[in-house]
Amino acid sequence: MRQLCYVVPDVHAAIRHWVDGPGVGPFYYIEDSPVTDFTYRGRPAPCPRVSIALAQQGPVQIELLQQHDDVPSVFRTFLDTVGHGLQHIAYWTEHFDDLMATALSRGYVEMQAGKSGRGRPDDRFAYLESGAHHGSMIEVSERGAEKRALFDAIARASVDWDGSDPVRTVEALRAELATHTDGAPA
Repeated sequence: MRQLCYVVPDVHAAIRHWVDGPGVGPFYYIEDSPVTDFTYRGRPAPCPRVSIALAQQGPVQIELLQQHDDVPSVFRTFLDTVGHGLQHIAYWTEHFDDLMATALSRGYVEMQAGKSGRGRPDDRFAYLESGAHHGSMIEVSERGAEKRALFDAIARASVDWDGSDPVRTVEALRAELATHTDGAPA
């Protein structure tokens, strides 16, 4: 388990809650998170418009996600039936096909899938549910080189964070990473 994702009605209010309450941060924000090859319930579908904010707390990444439209998705279903809260638990892997095959063989059903970020071949994700357990969904997220560098940088930023600059952008972090050949900003 690498990430807890909370679907929220207002991502900016949720960031304030996590920063001001438990002191989690900094958050890296992306408006209109890009997704390609989107499927919902096994069929190609319009992609929902979502904004996300990512931070790290110890070994676990915190994702806050707000869907801005009524496009059918696992997030919209969660908002309409539960309200807001912990929607999924994510597992990151370099062996996406193997982990998916194992999950599907154990009775999980793929509810939503696509490619995140820039749609690279190693940016696949899938949201799975099991009829045996009606709790949070499972996300299987492929962790290619670019995503690994980005998530590692977010984790490093949280170490000894002093509360300054609590909301940053993913694009600024990507630009900073691009200037460092080792993938680690100074």
